Amino acid sequence: MPSQITRNLRDGELVIRDGAGESLTVVLDDGDLTWTETTNTVEVKDRGSIAAGHTRPGDEESVELSFTAKWTVLAGGAGDPMGLYEVLSFSRDGLVSTSGPGEQQTLTLAFTVADPAGGAGETVTFAKVYRQSLTMSEAEDANRIAFSGRAFVPRPDVAAAA
Repeated sequence: MPSQITRNLRDGELVIRDGAGESLTVVLDDGDLTWTETTNTVEVKDRGSIAAGHTRPGDEESVELSFTAKWTVLAGGAGDPMGLYEVLSFSRDGLVSTSGPGEQQTLTLAFTVADPAGGAGETVTFAKVYRQSLTMSEAEDANRIAFSGRAFVPRPDVAAAA
């Protein structure tokens, strides 16, 4: 049975994977991963009256997600480990999209949350994540990369962590 201890930013880890199995664990992230699942409903009314109407499922929506991380380097040299910017922008040779040829380039994001009491954690997996925006900003304490995108699924896969 999972513990009833509230999870927080100290318990999570975000890993980004490409279609070839290459992965990057996001380090120095702010712990602000956010996602939004949207459910659309079609309201069918009888001449404007709700009383005689009904509802039906509307179109599916992809999941919105965002996170922020501090950056150490935007682009490494040959032989250096991949940087977050390089992965999110597909600017490093060898990265493979998780989508098919001719489709928007996508990645898989896996967010694992550990149980602070030592029980089984959870993994939230976002498939076919595409970038909508990358915002780089400087600050006194640390420069940051802010990612905003969508997972081309109606909801993430949530499962007990292995």
